[in-house]
Amino acid sequence: MNANDNNAELAQTPAAEQATPEPQRTKGVDSARRALQILLEFSEQMPELTVDNILEKHDISVPSAYRYISLLRELDLIEERDKGRFVLSPQVLRLSRAAEATMDFRAQVQPILNTMAEETGETALYLRRVNDSAVCLAIAKSEHPISISFQPGNRMPLHGGAGAKLLLSELTPSKLAQYFNRLVPSLSKPAQKKLETDLETLRKTGYAESAGEVDRGVWASAASVHTNGTLVGALTIVAPDYRLSDEHKTEIARSVRAGAEEFRAALDGRRR
Repeated sequence: MNANDNNAELAQTPAAEQATPEPQRTKGVDSARRALQILLEFSEQMPELTVDNILEKHDISVPSAYRYISLLRELDLIEERDKGRFVLSPQVLRLSRAAEATMDFRAQVQPILNTMAEETGETALYLRRVNDSAVCLAIAKSEHPISISFQPGNRMPLHGGAGAKLLLSELTPSKLAQYFNRLVPSLSKPAQKKLETDLETLRKTGYAESAGEVDRGVWASAASVHTNGTLVGALTIVAPDYRLSDEHKTEIARSVRAGAEEFRAALDGRRR
């Protein structure tokens, strides 16, 4: 079989069935590798680990498991919450913020926002979630002046406005409950229930509209952007409601969805 035949066969093979080479293993760092593997077991689905959890996943002895735990505690990466139950320490938040600082994608999104603003004549923004806030990271302003609260660097609540609520909709039920518990003042029970119902729809559709939820008289259309299954933000267009016809709103919604898809494709291409 020649090289062309090999290529043709690969093209017909489902991607999930194609073998991929394993990354080359660095020699002489087995202990460090094991400690990092244990650290990476923590997730939103598994926020706590016990020694039994570690033994189930790793072929190591009980004394070795405790040694790795002791090392991670020494480096202040984990802490013991209850007897025998370990959680990530606040030190990990510093690593998270460092990662977020390199993943804001402003260079990729600005040309897309510019196009959206030119097509619709309205202001376009890129929002991302930072902890409990929605933050505007990039903006393309309309030729028509508009006063809005979302400005680059401003932190805004996640439960108001089309783009912010899309970011909120991606939280797990437990994280969402924690967000509501931290709100001051808290939402009324009927308001929270309605919001939770709305968020379920937004999570499924990846699209939202709002009117006057952040700034009085301002209408917004927003679409979420995912890459490799991870939410990287939302693109939104905002405009004074009084000057928008139904036809213009439809045009804006189309531009928002197209911009989100273009942004997603740009990020996917960047990672290939």
